[in-house]
Amino acid sequence: MDDCAIRRANPDDAERLALVGAATFLETFAGAVAGAALLAHCRIQHAAETYRAYFDRGASAWLAECGGAPVGYALLAPPELEAAREGDIELKRIYVLSRFHGSGLAGALFDALVPAARAHRRMLVGVKDDNDRAIAFYVKNGFRQIGTRRFDVGGTLYDDAVLARPLSPMEPADPAGAA
Repeated sequence: MDDCAIRRANPDDAERLALVGAATFLETFAGAVAGAALLAHCRIQHAAETYRAYFDRGASAWLAECGGAPVGYALLAPPELEAAREGDIELKRIYVLSRFHGSGLAGALFDALVPAARAHRRMLVGVKDDNDRAIAFYVKNGFRQIGTRRFDVGGTLYDDAVLARPLSPMEPADPAGAA
């Protein structure tokens, strides 16, 4: 981990984000999501053009690199979740190659994005409802579930848990107090 660094990404990093995005998505969901759907999802959702479009819509990203190679990233964007309300930001992705799980890299990416997120009231994230490792990471970092949604992966629908983390000390994750 000595040769690893996290830096703010920009549109010129779209190819790097796409590469590590597709790699981590395949690594995480191969065998759990239908192969054709998984490949279709990666072709579209992890294309460099998709990341450039995120930047065009005001997204911010942080890239983790080890030895000059991309190994993880985090992406904050205007929310697309139904549970979003005025003042929210969405943590679209925080992905780290499995070789770096447990290294502290995901936590360092999260710590890098929090100052930018603080301009908002809440941070939201959608995560596959059976991705226990990711859910545990988010809960450890102050998120709690506020709802669910259906998530399309290459034409196949899956269930996501929608979690929120208040960014203001006075802001509850869910104003109704629902779990």
